[in-house]
Amino acid sequence: MNKTLRNGLLVSLAAVTIGFAVYFLFYHANLDDTKVAYVLTGGVTTNSAVVAFKTFEASKVRVEVSTDAVAYTGARYSDYVQTSEQERNLGKIYLDSLSPDTRYYYRLEVNDSVGMFDGYSGTFRTHQEGAFSYKLAFGACAETGSESSIFTQIESENPLFYMNIGDLHYGNIDDDCRENFAEHYYEVFTAEPQARLYRNTAFVYMWDDHDYGDNNSGIGADCREVALDSYKKFIPHYDLAFQKEVAPISQTFMVGRVRFLLTDLRSFKIEPEYLGCERTDRGTNFGTTEHLRWFKQQMLDAKAAGQMVVWISGIPFINGENGPNYVCDEDDDWGGFPEERAEISTFVEEHDIPMCILAGDAHMVAIDDGSNSDYGQLEGKGMPVFQAAPLDRYGSYKGGPYSHGFSAESGQYGLMEIEDNGGDEICVQWTAKDKAGNVVTNSAGDAITFRFCERVGADETLSNASVLGRIKTFF
Repeated sequence: MNKTLRNGLLVSLAAVTIGFAVYFLFYHANLDDTKVAYVLTGGVTTNSAVVAFKTFEASKVRVEVSTDAVAYTGARYSDYVQTSEQERNLGKIYLDSLSPDTRYYYRLEVNDSVGMFDGYSGTFRTHQEGAFSYKLAFGACAETGSESSIFTQIESENPLFYMNIGDLHYGNIDDDCRENFAEHYYEVFTAEPQARLYRNTAFVYMWDDHDYGDNNSGIGADCREVALDSYKKFIPHYDLAFQKEVAPISQTFMVGRVRFLLTDLRSFKIEPEYLGCERTDRGTNFGTTEHLRWFKQQMLDAKAAGQMVVWISGIPFINGENGPNYVCDEDDDWGGFPEERAEISTFVEEHDIPMCILAGDAHMVAIDDGSNSDYGQLEGKGMPVFQAAPLDRYGSYKGGPYSHGFSAESGQYGLMEIEDNGGDEICVQWTAKDKAGNVVTNSAGDAITFRFCERVGADETLSNASVLGRIKTFF
């Protein structure tokens, strides 16, 4: 290449670079990195998503979304929302009319300026229509504002979505309610690498005790109403099952042919009462007839539609009088609510619901194939159970026994792979992992993994809601 040609190319390259800089400076002015506190995405479906964010001052905000991660060609824009100091500069934007099974990239435009920094942008993938295979990650129990590398490891799994199923933080909030909930959500969503995970992976969340109220809390939590209101304002959630101002935040969402049931077992929980080891008054985790009937109806609807059910219980399901870790006055796992648990188990058996349980709270990973979870009144197998925690808290053992053993160590999460080719069964692979991505082993040195399949098929006989009227109720 002669010198004149080389110099010409260098000049041209410099001109292009300067041109791009001028374009972004004058036509797409960059935000500095002090306008937005955080942004995250949840509530993702086949054609919609929810973007939640916080600005540092009152601002006019909209979302730019595209399938192009670099130039945002063909970008679409949401409507504007206005954040305000009265609402802590929080905002939510609902994206609709999206295409199924599509990788989208989004970024915030604040006061007519586009943020080019990581904290302003993210990505998510919409769900595929019909039957398809995918992977999700879940876990529970992280220190408030944790910066553990486990979140980077979870992001590296490239799951379709990530579920925190309790104890997102350890606020144990019982006073100065609004300030404390705002502060703790802020600490979580601005902590790297949590913030990167929630920006770049669809986020699903259901609380447990420490992030709802104080330890083992229920309906009597001092900040109960503020907790419910704060969840609705801060979290990009799915449609709530109940629209009253004070009601459980339970919700359901479908991914392919799997129906996920997120149950709020805290805000209406009533603890059993004991006199020594004698239970004088039984309690309830669901709290009301309406809540438990909703749960049953969702299971029936799933069975009728040929779907598998994944129940996010939060608290451990397996803990009976013959278990290795049972005490006589249980009140914070299903062992203290045997009648309600038996009713649910019997209902699942009677209607042959294809179903499994994901749970947290206990600081361990553990898997049971259903051989220790059969609390129903009929002859049948129990539901497979996968406990996955703690993300970064200390380890501890709770409930059991578990057919595949347990590991009570810090830094653990669960991976769930759905295999669905549209046939008459859906198969599931469960794997317990540590923060380095290694498969976790039990005390015998065996990998804590489990594969199982559930038969599915539409059952029109269950589509009639009146079937609930023929089912014995707990209340």
